[in-house]
Amino acid sequence: MENAVVSEIIRIAAYIAAAIAASYLMGFLWNRVLKIVAGKTTTSLDDLILENTEKPVRNLALVAGFYFVTRILVKYEQPGRFSFLKVIDGIFFAVAVIVATLFIYGIIKAFLDWYKNEKAPKIHMAIEEFIPLIKRLVQVVVFFISAMIILSHFNVNISGLVATAGVASLAFALAAQDSIANMISGFLIMTDRPFRVGDRIELADGTTGDVMEIGLRSTKIMSFDNTVAVVPNSELAKVKIINYGYPSPKFTVRQTIGVAYGTDMAKVKKALGEICAASPDVLKDPRTEIYFTEFGESSLNVLLMYWIADYRDKFRVMDAVNTEIKKRFEAEGIEIPFPQRDVHLIK
Repeated sequence: MENAVVSEIIRIAAYIAAAIAASYLMGFLWNRVLKIVAGKTTTSLDDLILENTEKPVRNLALVAGFYFVTRILVKYEQPGRFSFLKVIDGIFFAVAVIVATLFIYGIIKAFLDWYKNEKAPKIHMAIEEFIPLIKRLVQVVVFFISAMIILSHFNVNISGLVATAGVASLAFALAAQDSIANMISGFLIMTDRPFRVGDRIELADGTTGDVMEIGLRSTKIMSFDNTVAVVPNSELAKVKIINYGYPSPKFTVRQTIGVAYGTDMAKVKKALGEICAASPDVLKDPRTEIYFTEFGESSLNVLLMYWIADYRDKFRVMDAVNTEIKKRFEAEGIEIPFPQRDVHLIK
């Protein structure tokens, strides 16, 4: 009998020593081996995983050892009486589950941070605002599952809690459906990328301006008169959007210019072509296009199309080109007519 007791004591001491040694060994392995190896790789994902999981894995090894010790001691308690060791056993189990949950969450958090810092900038995705939200949702889900495992271990009926959580989630979704719709639309905008921060866009209602910020719920657009239009993301996901900055900032300027009937059209085309060719702001490729398009009521209409390097310079370049057109037409006697109509009175 005494030999059996001594054997159990030695076994328990061995478990405790092994748990402490395993905890220190995990710390040594993480810091002295794995982190050095991870530092030589081209990605920071492994570094982040090791950084976020070092403490949980050390604590998990320690808690697991003490949990096995309590499992041994519980066998020697008398049945039918209050078991203090069973309480300790349950506490160690709960702590072990929590530590394991922190280990899993640390891996997920490391992946999200790595994606935010390394992958998202390379594909020009502005999802920085969504990362904290995703982290919070993952945290809630992981710890909810952890709580269900712990309650199930203590023989607590969790079906009622699951049903309550489902009803609460449904009620929250119904109450915040507009906000949820805006958040989902914002995420789709950031992944599909119909426009980016800095792009000039035009909405179906005529709202035009530069995108200042793409947020969780709304997008801010700076108009030309220095006012900010805040548009819910759910509305942007449903309407037609013209993006002047995609796929490149190059922009086509289209102008209709009217000249008087009887004007030599070859002379007009030559003058317009030379003006655009002499302008430093008009691109040579694609080339300028000039077409005689219409016999108007008071004028012969010519369509002038030329390209500029950046849509933001549209009005400045148009001003310079129009000024030169007016000077050239006046110098060569090309008349730009005003609307006129002949009226005949019948007596």
